[in-house]
Amino acid sequence: MARARNLPALVVHGGAGNAGPGAERPERRRGMMAAIRLGANILRAKGSALEAVVATVTALEDHPLFNAGYGSLLNSEGNVEMDASVMFAEPFSDSTRRGKRSDRTHSHDADYTVSAGAVAVVSRVRNPIMLARAVMENSPHILMAGPGAENFARKAGIRLVRPEEMVTERARERWRARKQQAGMLESQAAARAAIGHGTVGAVAVDLHGAIAAATSTGGVPGKLFGRVGDSALIGAGTFAHAFGAASATGQGEAIILTALCREAVLSLADGAPQAVARAAIAEMIDATGAEAGIILIDRRGRIGYAHNAASMQVARYDPAGGVQHLWLAPIATARRP
Repeated sequence: MARARNLPALVVHGGAGNAGPGAERPERRRGMMAAIRLGANILRAKGSALEAVVATVTALEDHPLFNAGYGSLLNSEGNVEMDASVMFAEPFSDSTRRGKRSDRTHSHDADYTVSAGAVAVVSRVRNPIMLARAVMENSPHILMAGPGAENFARKAGIRLVRPEEMVTERARERWRARKQQAGMLESQAAARAAIGHGTVGAVAVDLHGAIAAATSTGGVPGKLFGRVGDSALIGAGTFAHAFGAASATGQGEAIILTALCREAVLSLADGAPQAVARAAIAEMIDATGAEAGIILIDRRGRIGYAHNAASMQVARYDPAGGVQHLWLAPIATARRP
């Protein structure tokens, strides 16, 4: 039976957390719109979902108002440590079978193969999402961390920078303010209470039916040296499958504990993306009481998103609606006893 024609679609988030300074909101919106237009143009030109999500996330990593790449907030030592991951599910074909990727991926569905790459605690790469893609495409591994990941970046032709080049004055001022007001983080409870705007991500489906997800972050502001969050972990902060794809944002420990993105994507087998997104966040709240957000897309190009934080912005593209930007209201939830 011939596969139904796929409708391309893309959705991107800029992090869930505190509302942040009102003066930054217009520029954050402009940054989101510029990023999604890059990805949308790739899809309109019949490009791949993987190219679209990587281009979109790269643009947000380069923007100083998003907590990823160059805009990353600082850890307890006053340094940048970044995590990122990418996952790709593509329709199985003879060319896929002959390609290198098929040698190191496994099929979760009779018609699809999947591959993934991730990096953690890197400080010398301007665009961690590009390094995550390089791990996926040019290594036998899925997750690489720290100096080893940066050494791999050099071999893959990805330029390294000095760690201080990744620290913006905005991030330094926020670090100083946190240190003066509350001291550095000493406990898991303090880490959970200190969520700001964190993580960027994108999910897409293309005309060929390929599905991709990408997530990148500087992590929880003031996090302990060496902490790894959900954005580096496949199934937690990022997941793609024959059913669809997801990217998460928020309190990483809760997202990891609930395998948020994997559980949501697998639920697309029986539900529409918007309903699944809301149910996934509600279940995460019930299990952890934490704050998070999620964006979803299914193989038909339908989009969903939900969060329970003070603020979350998304941008979306599909052929019917074009490019749109939204500040999302949090879902209504009962207070935990």
